[in-house]
Amino acid sequence: MFTGIVDEMGSVRSLTLNPSMPLWDGSLGPGYELVVSASPTVLSTAYLGCSICVSGVCLTATSLSPSSFTAGLAPETLRRTHLSSLVAGSPVNLERAASIGGRNSGHGVQGHVDGVGEVLEKRVDGDSLYIKVGTTGEIMR
Repeated sequence: MFTGIVDEMGSVRSLTLNPSMPLWDGSLGPGYELVVSASPTVLSTAYLGCSICVSGVCLTATSLSPSSFTAGLAPETLRRTHLSSLVAGSPVNLERAASIGGRNSGHGVQGHVDGVGEVLEKRVDGDSLYIKVGTTGEIMR
């Protein structure tokens, strides 16, 4: 669970195909890995297996270093998000998972992708940006 409040900006170090990545069933096979540079804000509470929200997408940390983390990207994640278009140097929003009884700022979002939408309208509204998104009835329910 995430608050939707970005903790910091990070940047993509790499998005590469790993020919022998550990897969969900314990076997090794091809899969994509995303390496993101991050500051101590996000990394200070990170641990292997924790969730880190990367530009709105919940990912699982599979490797940690003092200045970065790695996450595996499932084929469905690549199909349904913009993460497949990231290149080295791309900026990304980073957010730590909310802790029970901790920071939430009155917000609560999952960070898991359930579907896709299409931007139908985007306009300035005072000091805000109004964005209207259309999607399927299945997602709307």
